[in-house]
Amino acid sequence: MSDEPAGWTEEDDAMVTYESLPDWHPSLFVDVFRTGLDMEQANASELLGCAFVTPESLGTWEDFSRARSVFSSGLKISTTALFGIGAPDVAYVRLVETDAYLNDDIDAVPATMHVTLVWRPEIAVVPISSWRIHHLGEAIEPTLVPRTAAGFDPRTQA
Repeated sequence: MSDEPAGWTEEDDAMVTYESLPDWHPSLFVDVFRTGLDMEQANASELLGCAFVTPESLGTWEDFSRARSVFSSGLKISTTALFGIGAPDVAYVRLVETDAYLNDDIDAVPATMHVTLVWRPEIAVVPISSWRIHHLGEAIEPTLVPRTAAGFDPRTQA
């Protein structure tokens, strides 16, 4: 007899939810960043800086060891992105501590940290997504984020 669970699980539902996110979704960008943190190339920090973070925040990331520590801590990336009030070009992806794979009530699982992203099409390297990560920790007010596409709403893309 197999130890594998029989039938459809909450984890399967979560995978369908994740796979159904549009290409421009900020949670996907954060997940690709998380994956990129595992690079073992000599110039990994340079590559991460060029591909994922705002040039204005590059000096605060150092060797990305803090980011590696956060993402290896077991926090999960929420698939529900929040957008700045009056600033849809700024997004917040919640990092949450939970055993659940899905949660319909964001208030039931408070964020442990936020990833603050900004839509920066002039420095985009990922097709269909122009997100750049500006900060990992507390959510940063949109007026304090280096915005070059102020007012653009990525959710309007097909």
